Amino acid sequence: MRRILEHLRHDWQRIRTKDTFARNAFTVFGGNSLVLLSQLLLTPLIARIYGPDAYGIYGLFLALVLNLSSFTDLGYSNAYVLPKEDHRFLHLFRLNFTLLGIMVILATIVALNRELLYTLLPDWRPLGDHICLLPVSLIAYSLSVFFTQWLTRLRAFSTSVYIGSSATVTLRLFNLGYGVLAKGPYGLIIGDAIVGVLALIAYWTATLKFGIRKLFSGWSWQGIRELAVEYKRYPLLTFPERWVTLLGMQLPVLLLIGDPGVVGQFALSSSLLMIPLRLLGYSFSTVFVQKAAETVESDPELLGRITKGLYLRLFWVGLAPFTAMVFFSDVVFAFVLGEAWRDAGVMTAYMGLFFFFRLISEPMVTIFYVQRREHMLLVFQSALMVARLAVMLPLFHADAGSGAVILGFCAVSALGYLLLGHMLLRATGQPATKLMLRSLMITLVACVFFAAVRYLSLGNLWPTL
Repeated sequence: MRRILEHLRHDWQRIRTKDTFARNAFTVFGGNSLVLLSQLLLTPLIARIYGPDAYGIYGLFLALVLNLSSFTDLGYSNAYVLPKEDHRFLHLFRLNFTLLGIMVILATIVALNRELLYTLLPDWRPLGDHICLLPVSLIAYSLSVFFTQWLTRLRAFSTSVYIGSSATVTLRLFNLGYGVLAKGPYGLIIGDAIVGVLALIAYWTATLKFGIRKLFSGWSWQGIRELAVEYKRYPLLTFPERWVTLLGMQLPVLLLIGDPGVVGQFALSSSLLMIPLRLLGYSFSTVFVQKAAETVESDPELLGRITKGLYLRLFWVGLAPFTAMVFFSDVVFAFVLGEAWRDAGVMTAYMGLFFFFRLISEPMVTIFYVQRREHMLLVFQSALMVARLAVMLPLFHADAGSGAVILGFCAVSALGYLLLGHMLLRATGQPATKLMLRSLMITLVACVFFAAVRYLSLGNLWPTL
């Protein structure tokens, strides 16, 4: 207990110290708490208004936005923190801006020829005319990512968090109001486009004092080409890994989109599970990327200690909530969101351990970037994609049911991210095997405890569809 209290006192002292890792992480954490609160309060109301089918249609729309946005980035935004001179950094931003323009043109062409698209992919037809909002959401989302990375370069974490959290809260309020007044299934898509544009205006205004006007005044195609070549490892290594990761997470959506209700259940479940990942994992990773870049060469031992400390803190914070989630999400969802969303609770239970291991590993993937070993992540995500498909496709073609397909996806993903945590700890010289085995044993003990509680209270051990 004395040791725990000493750690807490040390952490509090670091939080109070200006421009420390702990202070910056706490700033991001505090802002993301507002997002968590809004999601906890408003999601039950929004879910009851729209229903699973509307969430399924929005899940497909969002999948298209995220995939196209990946090609506007090509991983270059991760390099924003590296150039020492601002004019060289701006060339990277201009490169991404150009790629965005190309993808917006392609998205517009697809939207204008939507009948041909729906003929080729009939399961996408529920998107209807609202696919015309795809270019708008693409612009808003992509530029928000670019601006966030710019503010990370400047260590303006409070500004980034304020805009991001405000946009998320506004989006939920819009979805709620639109659903009550219009009672249509497309409020989620419309809100995504409108609030995205408002957030973009806020980012632009906030970066005026940081020289956003120079973005166009100093345009140089030669400079852009030079930076594109200098940081070519990002489109060659970072981008493929990021895109394979994204595509791997969207496999249930793309595979089961013939039933929008099932996709909606999965989409809501995934979005709620992202709350702790954004609140805890991404709060720390936003600052971790900057700290890792500073210490990877100058003090690798310090980087190892920071990595181990982050791993252990995230493990203990997430242990009880995620393992309890595995055994009681179906009951909670049925009570809070209504019986129509009970299956989303079962899917949340299936994904509980997957997102727990993702929480304690994904915030540290920056280690491979700063060590210039991005290929490790590409190999990992590619192997994970193959393993997922090897399990999901046979179940899908055997008509085993959507629940079996999603359960197979989650089981493979949980094992994969447990292995990823081991890889990251080992990369910083930590006793990876010992830490992983200890974490796994503690997790299994927690699961046995909650399984026993469920059996004694509900008469069964496991949620089922």
